[in-house]
Amino acid sequence: MAVQQAPNHLGRLVCLVAFFLFFHSGYSTFEHLSYLKAVDGHESGLPLDITIELLASVALFGLGIVMVADDFKEILMETEMAKQSIESLDARPSFYSFNHRGRAVFKNVMLKD
Repeated sequence: MAVQQAPNHLGRLVCLVAFFLFFHSGYSTFEHLSYLKAVDGHESGLPLDITIELLASVALFGLGIVMVADDFKEILMETEMAKQSIESLDARPSFYSFNHRGRAVFKNVMLKD
């Protein structure tokens, strides 16, 4: 059985910093496009600092997610089947039917009592 790991606070902090960098690069892009629109400038692409900030935020997101993620779980069926009992494997509550014709068949038996 796998041991529970403590949450990685450094990884969460890295993800938070990456989110703010991503948000700031989007805001900077909006401001740059608004400036170009105000001065009737020709749009030739984003400045290099915004592009680098965006790529850095994506790289930090990837690093943070890798740091926060737990260990892989087994995909073998034997591992999962060993955890369950035979009663839980054979139970199929979707097949339970309480409105069946047994009530009509045994109606006479129930009335005689």
